[in-house]
Amino acid sequence: MRTFFFLLGILTLVSLGATLNTRERASYPEKMLIFGLPAWGPTLLRNQQGEEIPAGCGPEAARLLLLYYDLVFGTSFVREDPESAISELHRLMGTLTVEWKGVKQGLTWPWAFRAGLRAYIEAHSDLPVRVHTFTGGLGEVFFRAVRLLQEGTPAVLLFDWQGEGGIFPTHYAVVVGYDLSSDELVLNPGWGYEFQLLSFRDKRILPVSLIWLEFPGQVLKPQSVSLKMLPKPVLRKHGLPQEALTWPAPTRVLSLSEGLFLLMWE
Repeated sequence: MRTFFFLLGILTLVSLGATLNTRERASYPEKMLIFGLPAWGPTLLRNQQGEEIPAGCGPEAARLLLLYYDLVFGTSFVREDPESAISELHRLMGTLTVEWKGVKQGLTWPWAFRAGLRAYIEAHSDLPVRVHTFTGGLGEVFFRAVRLLQEGTPAVLLFDWQGEGGIFPTHYAVVVGYDLSSDELVLNPGWGYEFQLLSFRDKRILPVSLIWLEFPGQVLKPQSVSLKMLPKPVLRKHGLPQEALTWPAPTRVLSLSEGLFLLMWE
């Protein structure tokens, strides 16, 4: 009998947790999107031998993430010289050039990404910074990314792009939005277009991790605006980038800075 009540208690706690998650989910806009970041990448650099090499998705994602903070906090991490910025990030992260299926790619180890990102920030600003990381299951990482976006904090997602990496993630991309109805995050993938959907119902993208920044003392100051001429977001499908879908006009728009907006569908 005691075993029965113990199991009943466990089931009650699990049910309570699910209810709390459901309530939290219901309190969020169905969709959110950071609109206005550029479609950078893929960038080519030259090594000491004069050969063209890819900058790599790690430095690409770091540069875009830092541009976001340039725009919302007025810093000058990368916006004044984006080309020099990605070259320096590539060097600080120790990004290696490797060949995958006959194509040269930039490989950045996760620990080197974090260390290089911090070193770059400290070299270009006196602002204190905290570099956070989180690794978990699909649901855990999805909702952590959603919560961060609620705070106006984009994160870098590290995941298996083609579902062929096994235990090794293969791609860094900046999370710029989500869709709760489909359990998809929206990425700026660094492939020369702004938005790509990534399903968190697809186990092939595992393992998944988030890396994000916190600047203590710095506060976002979004302002509600009415923009009738804002273009409708066009989002490409993961694995089928030639196919795209268009989201309707948002129900609410917040201005984060000049040309940078947070769109919501409630």
